[in-house]
Amino acid sequence: MARYRLQLMARTGTANLAAPLEPLALRPEFRQRTWRSADGSLLQGFAGKGGFRLTVGNCLARLCAASECSEAGWPVYACSDGHKRKMSVKSFVTATFDGVPYRRLSAPPEP
Repeated sequence: MARYRLQLMARTGTANLAAPLEPLALRPEFRQRTWRSADGSLLQGFAGKGGFRLTVGNCLARLCAASECSEAGWPVYACSDGHKRKMSVKSFVTATFDGVPYRRLSAPPEP
């Protein structure tokens, strides 16, 4: 992926082809099901399916990878990248997925 990014940057006169993901620009119903970690990774819940899309890395920096995770018996989720991850929920605002803390985007800002 980095090689392709460097090739695109080397082209003159080419507009930036990577579009940034701006979670705060998501519709409110998607923000309610989206959490972000300190490193910019996202955890997005699927409506009614009980699964998540895990986006590791910072898409705002245009370098990230996504995998789909489905429930494999609470609190374990089986992800499309072959890993099994464990979830714990601290409150409506915070959750931990595979040891990484996430904060809900729709939550009020921390004081």
